[in-house]
Amino acid sequence: MRRRKRQSQFQPIGDILFSVLQKKGMASKLQENALLKLWSQAVGPQIASKTKPDSFKNGTLFVMTVSSVWVQQLHFMKEEILKKMNELSGRTVIREIRFLTGQILSPDEKSVHASYPPKSVLKKRDKEMIAECTEVLADQELASVLKRVMQLEISRRRRMENGKAR
Repeated sequence: MRRRKRQSQFQPIGDILFSVLQKKGMASKLQENALLKLWSQAVGPQIASKTKPDSFKNGTLFVMTVSSVWVQQLHFMKEEILKKMNELSGRTVIREIRFLTGQILSPDEKSVHASYPPKSVLKKRDKEMIAECTEVLADQELASVLKRVMQLEISRRRRMENGKAR
């Protein structure tokens, strides 16, 4: 039986776990999660409420935003955000940030959306207003899409008013 070589100092458990995860090929995912958690601290509460870091691949951080307007605005702030993220992580990990549009759901909204489809809670005046807005459009496909979007948004707002947050 071979005797183990004794180390003169104790190693932090975090270092031991990290080396084991690295051997198993899981260290990159651990680093990605730690990096994504820094997002709100780097950009502040206002931007964090309209964005969500989606993934990190090959030095590029992909961030979802609520609209193309936010993509445009954040593009102008990209270098500042990149610098802050690398500063918070303690090393230069992120080389590029890509902003994409998508739906940003809070944890409450995610569970509600997954459980059942939304019900329409439109009032008569809502339906009349939607019809009035869409009837002037020559393109029927566009009118149909706009009508659907307006119905969903008004329904969502009605549910929020009634305390049934979605």
